[in-house]
Amino acid sequence: MSLRFSEEVTVIASLFIILFLGVADNQVLSPLLPAIRAQFGKSSAEVGLLFTGYSLSAGISVLVWGPLSDIFGRKRGLLNGLILFCAGSAVSYLSSGFLTLLAGRILTGIGASMLSLNSISYAADYFPYAKRGWAMGSIFSSYFAALILGVPIGSWVGDQFGWNLVFGVMGIIALALILAVQLLLPSIAYKNVDARRKPPSEYIRQYIGFLKVQTSAGGLLSSLFASAGTMGFLAFLGVWLHDSFGISGSRVGLVFLIAGAAALLASPLAGWIADRIGKRFQFVASNVALAVLLLILPTLHWGGVLFGIFGLISLSAAFRQGPMEAVLTEIVTSESRGTFVALKNSFSQLGIGLAALFSGILFERNGYFAVCFLGSSACLLSAVAMFFTFRQRNL
Repeated sequence: MSLRFSEEVTVIASLFIILFLGVADNQVLSPLLPAIRAQFGKSSAEVGLLFTGYSLSAGISVLVWGPLSDIFGRKRGLLNGLILFCAGSAVSYLSSGFLTLLAGRILTGIGASMLSLNSISYAADYFPYAKRGWAMGSIFSSYFAALILGVPIGSWVGDQFGWNLVFGVMGIIALALILAVQLLLPSIAYKNVDARRKPPSEYIRQYIGFLKVQTSAGGLLSSLFASAGTMGFLAFLGVWLHDSFGISGSRVGLVFLIAGAAALLASPLAGWIADRIGKRFQFVASNVALAVLLLILPTLHWGGVLFGIFGLISLSAAFRQGPMEAVLTEIVTSESRGTFVALKNSFSQLGIGLAALFSGILFERNGYFAVCFLGSSACLLSAVAMFFTFRQRNL
């Protein structure tokens, strides 16, 4: 094993664990919602604010972190993000009222936005585009590892010891990662000196500039709709299974466990395939498949078929995530990559927040099929945005 390959594995493993923490913290909220809803006497739409508050705080704050990432580097951004994430988890763990819990989730969202931004930017800086599909696919398989390990374990902990402890454990893991990142993640010799001389208004103009260019604007919309397409159905999956079939939080975790296993194994392969057949093509095809599967899911009953369809949904998501991140980090220069990824993540969080908000309303009024229909429509819009705005064949 060469020293370069060994270092690549270390980078992938480090970023994998960081994203695993952020994703598990957000996804585990779904099976915990019934218990939180019961404890505080809130409706499904009201507890949906926990997702919305998290997403909006992440989406707004990341616009500040993007330029800072370009100036001071990705590793420092990761360390500061872990500190804020740890603080937000502590507030959530100690909360005894709904507003305090909401405040904790907002603070955690701010920290998580730094983790996602700097993980993506670090990987894009480190890996050349020819290998970036494989790298991003491997790193973002953490999404599905969170389904397999984070959500089931968190669900079990929540059932046995209360939902508060789940957030306490997340904070402890973040604390350990601060030391691990400092010791294990290689430092990239990159200083954007010119960026330090720019006034804040220049970054606002830069953000506006991304919106005026067809390729970057299309990428932003594609990211928004892709995130919205999966958030609604995931956020209320646990509530739907609980209300419709009387499924406990731990058994909801079993759905995530079985479905996520296939996606975890497939994600690095999906990135490898995308490097060869085209990342843009694979992203569009995966979104179309996901849109169809979301319409099937709410028509099913508890059993093997439901597990199978949810597994295919996870596979479709796995085949689109790595290619999307690889493409979107290639359309800008490395000097402005952090700023663009920040805006991309902001659009993504906006999609998540809006999906959670409207999904809560739709779930209360029209049921889970309406939520999945919204998600399916968003996935198709994501595919359309990517297909019609990205004309470069080399992508």
